[in-house]
Amino acid sequence: MPEETSSNTQDSVILAKAVENVFRKLIRLLVGRISLTKLQEMISFIYVQETEKKLKIDLAGKNIPMTQIALITGLDSRTIVNIRKKIEEKGELYQQQFLQELTPESAIVEAWIKLVNAAPKGKKQEYKCLSYGEKDSAFEELFKKTISARGVTAQSIIQRLVDTKSVTCNKKSKIVKLIVKKFSPYLSDDELQVFNAAFLSIASLISTAEVNISNLSGERFFQRQVWTFSLPSNKRQPFRAAMKSHLESVEKASIQKIEPWEAHGGNSKLISAGLGFYYFEDL
Repeated sequence: MPEETSSNTQDSVILAKAVENVFRKLIRLLVGRISLTKLQEMISFIYVQETEKKLKIDLAGKNIPMTQIALITGLDSRTIVNIRKKIEEKGELYQQQFLQELTPESAIVEAWIKLVNAAPKGKKQEYKCLSYGEKDSAFEELFKKTISARGVTAQSIIQRLVDTKSVTCNKKSKIVKLIVKKFSPYLSDDELQVFNAAFLSIASLISTAEVNISNLSGERFFQRQVWTFSLPSNKRQPFRAAMKSHLESVEKASIQKIEPWEAHGGNSKLISAGLGFYYFEDL
């Protein structure tokens, strides 16, 4: 028994250190951008929601005892009742969004590029330039066919595309011109754009980890990292440049591999799937 207790304690320490490592880096990004009070509220709401989802699966749809939620969350029953009440009143406060709704400008660029690629011979440059500002203008038509998220306007999308250096905008002639072959929020000078893209990447990686942890004896998603512990500090800049060049070539090859799998029309249910690329080092 003492050996088992010791092993459990060691496992708990390893888990706590792993969680602290992730949380510390996330919180470092959040300091000054979201208050601790709001973050605590968000975590409380999400933790209770995810606990209930897990228990519904474990208990096969039976009624979930309040004592079970309290045991898992460590919250008292009064706090849980208050959280549940707020969720019922307002719905899911921090619900996940489909990738297209989370980054509508990415969906616009993707649809626009497909439009250009499908253009008649000799018309591709013409299709890269779309009129905007009127109800039936070309960009507004593309916007209506592509974006369903509420609160997003064609004008706000244009501004975000300008910020990310995806288009040029001639306000005098009311023409927007596509100048990229793919959308990349990381080209933006806008902090919120880069921040949003960074957390989308983090969320995707965590989703992969979730699948792999839940399927230890089954099929897992591909998840790897390669690194060196022996990089001389004075070689940091040329190493970064070499790795960037390598990742860009891998990204280009991956886009070519993904394209044949994409559905063009039809009624089949569509999902988001893909690969992630990033460089890391000790900072």
